Amino acid sequence: MKRLIQLWITSFVTLGFTSLNAEQPALAQSPAIDVPRVMRVAGRKLSAFNLSHKDQLAYPTEAKGSVWTTVDSKNWVSGFYPGCLWYLYAYSKENSLPDAEKWRQMAEKWTIGLQNEQYHTSQHDIGFIIFDSYGNGFLLTGNTDYLPIINQSAASLSKRFVPTTGLIRSWGNIDDKTIQTTVIDNMMNLELLVWSSLHGGKAAQGMPSNLLGIAKSHADRVIEHFFREDGSVYHVVDLDPSSGKVIKKRTHQGKSDESTWSRGQAWAIYGFSSMYQYTQEPRYLKASERAADYYLSHLPPDFVPPSDFGSSLTGLEFKDSSAAAVAASALLRLSNQTEDPSRKKQYFAAAEKTLQSLTQAPYFLESDDRAGILNYAARNYCEDPESKLTNTSLIFGDYYLLEALLAYAKATESHLAPGS
Repeated sequence: MKRLIQLWITSFVTLGFTSLNAEQPALAQSPAIDVPRVMRVAGRKLSAFNLSHKDQLAYPTEAKGSVWTTVDSKNWVSGFYPGCLWYLYAYSKENSLPDAEKWRQMAEKWTIGLQNEQYHTSQHDIGFIIFDSYGNGFLLTGNTDYLPIINQSAASLSKRFVPTTGLIRSWGNIDDKTIQTTVIDNMMNLELLVWSSLHGGKAAQGMPSNLLGIAKSHADRVIEHFFREDGSVYHVVDLDPSSGKVIKKRTHQGKSDESTWSRGQAWAIYGFSSMYQYTQEPRYLKASERAADYYLSHLPPDFVPPSDFGSSLTGLEFKDSSAAAVAASALLRLSNQTEDPSRKKQYFAAAEKTLQSLTQAPYFLESDDRAGILNYAARNYCEDPESKLTNTSLIFGDYYLLEALLAYAKATESHLAPGS
């Protein structure tokens, strides 16, 4: 598996973290993580969507009830549904289950609908769209037809690199001379560039650097401009593309400019861990650890954060299970990367606690009256629980839950626990 199905860990260490909200109930002591059960439920729900959408042109994004709201292939979330199908294929194949071929065929069918997005240059999320679909497909099947699509996608993303700022432009017109907006989420799309650079990919013609150089420049500037002294990260940085100077640091999806949007913090843990995985450059490991240490020190007892760490809202409907899923996946890998034995145990234990929580009620949705797998996800910080922005299911939350569970299952098979 592309990022996390490697050698992981299995011991469980009880940790005490600072609680944001003492009213939240602590997780029960060491419940088992029933990976096969979650995969069965995921399979049933993901199959249901496939049966109800024959044209493969509408991709799930969010659901408050039994039906997914859908988007077209250009939307940044379109790659997550085929990515989920590829993860079910990986799980079935790994465990010699009879439905593996069904999942492969279904994943291929939904992946092909994203083919034209390889030329997508209107925003930075081509990494999410293509690498979670075609990337997973190539790494699981070796289908050589997928490689040129991945490499063209990397070239398309490279066109958004602005040499004067050293950063990839996340949003806005690619030729805007007045402002460049970059978001922490962009760290997640660097893997497309780095992986492609190792598999024959090239930056777009006229770019001043190769794909690896662009990815490293972006990551280095994120360390410089996005991190606060306490290890938290800003969501958005606006820059002058002519001079490279920072104009403003702010939020778009968090509570306030100086608060910490929890999923953005999880993106930082994951993105820098990914950069370290490929480059082995210590500054990226240190950045991931800084982001992780802040995240863990601000978690509530059930290990599922509020949508913003500055939030004073206490109900479950203001949590973000998708941030927890992203963090769990990242922490599993980070626990294998860090050289500090105490951190190894801490990160793995936190990931395990998070997965215990996410695979039980109230976060885990087993019945078919809800389309999603995870409950209580938030696209943005939002004070209205009836808004589509919060108190919902999000397809990317489900995707990262499956990714984390695949890694966790591999860890528990490997018997390579930190400190054991």
